[in-house]
Amino acid sequence: MVTVFFGAILLDILYFRSMKALPGNAESSVVFSEVSDTLLLLGFVVIFVALAAIVSSWKFRNARSLFIASLLMIILEFITPIFFSWIIQDTQDLSIGPWLRITLVGLASMLAFMGVSAYIQQK
Repeated sequence: MVTVFFGAILLDILYFRSMKALPGNAESSVVFSEVSDTLLLLGFVVIFVALAAIVSSWKFRNARSLFIASLLMIILEFITPIFFSWIIQDTQDLSIGPWLRITLVGLASMLAFMGVSAYIQQK
């Protein structure tokens, strides 16, 4: 599920850049808002699935730790714009925002895969 979320984040970033490049597109903000709402819902589904993975792998310490780390990366991706928006806005020339999102969700995806692998090996 987190890998699907990673793909959705990549598509969101590409979509935002392509809509930003179009001059005078009044509908782009409405469409982008709908896409953002869909990503938010998908993110909450990812969090619930991560919690279910943690609960189901509670007996297996390695898998549980990796699932918890993956969940923390997803939560960090959600709260980073809230607490660090001033850093992201100050570095608009560097475009650090999209790279930060890709890095956090990519790490969460890798940790989740490692957790699944550890769960299979321990079971």
